[in-house]
Amino acid sequence: MHYKKSICYSGYRLNQSPVTKIYPSKQEILEDLQLLIKDGYEQIRMYDPGMHARLTLEVIKEHNLPIKVMQGMDLDGEVINNNVGWGEPLKTKDIIQNKKNNLKQLDLLIELANQYPDIINYVSAGNENTSDWNPKMVAVDTLAKYIRTLKENIKQPVTFCEGVYFWNTHAMPLVKEVDFVSIHIYPFWLRKPHEEALENTFAAYEATKENIKDKPIIITEAGWPTKSSLGDYTSNAFHRTYVDGLEAWAKKNDVLLYMFEAFDEPWKGSDKPDEPEKHWGVYDLNRNKK
Repeated sequence: MHYKKSICYSGYRLNQSPVTKIYPSKQEILEDLQLLIKDGYEQIRMYDPGMHARLTLEVIKEHNLPIKVMQGMDLDGEVINNNVGWGEPLKTKDIIQNKKNNLKQLDLLIELANQYPDIINYVSAGNENTSDWNPKMVAVDTLAKYIRTLKENIKQPVTFCEGVYFWNTHAMPLVKEVDFVSIHIYPFWLRKPHEEALENTFAAYEATKENIKDKPIIITEAGWPTKSSLGDYTSNAFHRTYVDGLEAWAKKNDVLLYMFEAFDEPWKGSDKPDEPEKHWGVYDLNRNKK
């Protein structure tokens, strides 16, 4: 797998979100994709096979846009995790419903992958679902079944997206199931000084390559926010240095990297304006490049 300029795409604007089910219009999606293509992006990553992804795929096909899509699933939790990083642990009745929802998502993902075989080039069976902080935790053996089901029903290579630590620990049994390994690296969340962030990222990637030798390894999330409650820990300058440095390293070393994230996401996290979850975009909410 080779370097192509790639980025995670969630096009929700102000007063839009997957929670409220108010989605970007096809015209807004077209504007986003044209901007990304103009800036050299060849691939995007999307997180669930719902309405936003469907509209995006329709726009790409209708306008014959030169951009490919890694399409994933946003699985609901199937495990009672008492160590969740936020919210409350699931109850048994939640798990029963979540399993039904996840099977529906699996069917939708298979449908999209087969409907758009020339646009969807990779498929992911989930996102960070083995992380022990995640209320959306799913058992490894269940994820393995989802991966096998995808591989039996679609032609695209199948992966699973997870943080670098968890790929090297909890998710290790999935290495044999996937076609390639997709890791997330976030020195920001490890509270690494900005001056050490790039080297920390490179080291984490190389250590994973050393640990997982028999499958290709790509990065499906890495970035640096421009604002947070940590004060001078974040800034546009820090963001720019990290994003530019990481992109240059990926290109030089032929590493497929999906930068996180295309646009700021105001719907995420708490109501605080300096909530870091809202400020990872390479572009701000008004589509201005940071």
